[in-house]
Amino acid sequence: MNKPSDATKIVLKRSKKYLFIRFLCSLIYRAIAMITPILFSTAVNEVTNGKYNNALLISIGAIFTVILFRIFDIFNTYTWHKLYNSMYDTYTKIGINKVFDNSLYSLSRFNIGEFLNIMSTDINVMSDFYCNLIMRLIRIFEVLIIFVYFFMIDLYIGLAGVFMALIAISVIFLSSKKIEKLNKTKSVNLDNRNTIINEFLLSIREIKAFNIFAPMRKRIDESTQIYSKSYLKQRVGEDTFKFSVLAMIEAFRWLMFIYGIYLITQGKMEIGTLLIIYNYYTQLVDGFSEFATINTGIRQLKVSENRFYQLIIYSREKLMREQKYKLENLNIKFNEVVYGDKQNPRLKGVTFELKDNSINVITGMVGSGKSGVMDLLLKLNTQHSGTITIGDISITDIDFDYYYNLVSCIDKSDRFLNMSIKENLNIVNDSFEEVVYICKQLNIHDEILKLKYGYDTILNSNEDTLKTNTKILLNIARILLKNTRIMIFDDILSSLDNESREKVIDILNQIKEEHTIIIIDKNDQTIKMSNHIVLLNEGKVSETGEYQKISKNRIYKKMKKNQ
Repeated sequence: MNKPSDATKIVLKRSKKYLFIRFLCSLIYRAIAMITPILFSTAVNEVTNGKYNNALLISIGAIFTVILFRIFDIFNTYTWHKLYNSMYDTYTKIGINKVFDNSLYSLSRFNIGEFLNIMSTDINVMSDFYCNLIMRLIRIFEVLIIFVYFFMIDLYIGLAGVFMALIAISVIFLSSKKIEKLNKTKSVNLDNRNTIINEFLLSIREIKAFNIFAPMRKRIDESTQIYSKSYLKQRVGEDTFKFSVLAMIEAFRWLMFIYGIYLITQGKMEIGTLLIIYNYYTQLVDGFSEFATINTGIRQLKVSENRFYQLIIYSREKLMREQKYKLENLNIKFNEVVYGDKQNPRLKGVTFELKDNSINVITGMVGSGKSGVMDLLLKLNTQHSGTITIGDISITDIDFDYYYNLVSCIDKSDRFLNMSIKENLNIVNDSFEEVVYICKQLNIHDEILKLKYGYDTILNSNEDTLKTNTKILLNIARILLKNTRIMIFDDILSSLDNESREKVIDILNQIKEEHTIIIIDKNDQTIKMSNHIVLLNEGKVSETGEYQKISKNRIYKKMKKNQ
């Protein structure tokens, strides 16, 4: 996807069935709307000429036309929603997939408010615009037909209509840039407001603990006022241009009505024809209103597509080719890897190996580069130079789907989905028997059963339903249930009590023959139980080997002393 419209092309292609139905329905719907004034005026002319039976039959036909019009009105609304749902769903899937494909650095470009607005408001703007575009284009074609009809009636009526249209279009286009600027400002202000609202929700404990509700409310009030003013300015700006155009068309309608009366007095026009002109000018008002709305919508669309495209432009393309990976072993090798800020990298040309069928520990003091290793192992970012391989294959050559079925990671945070314990574990492994088995291994099964709702207890980050130690063990249960070939435990075992930590290490020793296990930790007891250790210091490898060798290193001694 090289430009904003590429995502839209995919969305339109996947929604082509509903697009066709929408087009067909809208065409019939507006055709009936064009015919109705003609039937009405013909009935009036027949009455004027004393042909009452003809007028009655035409009126009955008009009644059926009106009923048909309303039926298609309902069906038209139904097809609009089917098309909208299809497009909204596809845009959402593209956005979510591209977020997953983004690196951490790329995602850091977005604040939470901006991301939420892109995935809700901007997707809504894009879906709404293309759903309405079919009807709006038909309405513009309808306006052209009306102008042709005006020329057929009278040259001056046709010329007046064209003159009015040129003025209206000029006003609409002159307003384009200003409307786009107002929309952009409004979107940015909404992003900021939603970010602050989100902070308020996520920080409610700290707000109460430090009694900082007043300053937080002030921030929310200020951001709300700024957004409200920009929203008001945007709506007033759009409506001012739109209503000025509509007022001009209304004025032309009455001028043409007066001119039509003059033609009737000269015997050059029938009353029914004058009624058609009046009714068609009503449709011109609606048509130019749609035209003005298209112009406004295009400006909104341009802003939303550019914002949505930011999720795409920074994402990494998946390797689409089919490839069979021959991974005879899962040894992971870092070779002269440089990563982080180019001026002061977090990893400064590190070279080490993490061995298959063993427990590997990566350790070091704060700022040693452990988090950089994690970013790279999870393909959250890429290195500036050097290579990282699994077996003999560079991890950059392994597509995401395969890679994330090979590697899994947990850290000490207790980020669970707002679902039950059972659902949180079953989303990783759908076998409840396996869930119970792992929970029993971790000695948390009985504790879960003691809860009021057992495994159906909802895990909510704002509630202390479970002990911290139990939550950590539930997190560990997820990686054991996933059972990938490579398991990464990022600074999580040190948060457990001694008994639980020893239990987890015992389980890892039982399964290590079929896995590459990587533990990020500074705890001496955990490091002692490992098979291979990588000691980092200030972005460089200080030592590698077994515990007896590492324990003699001065950096390790210093780290142990500071614990």
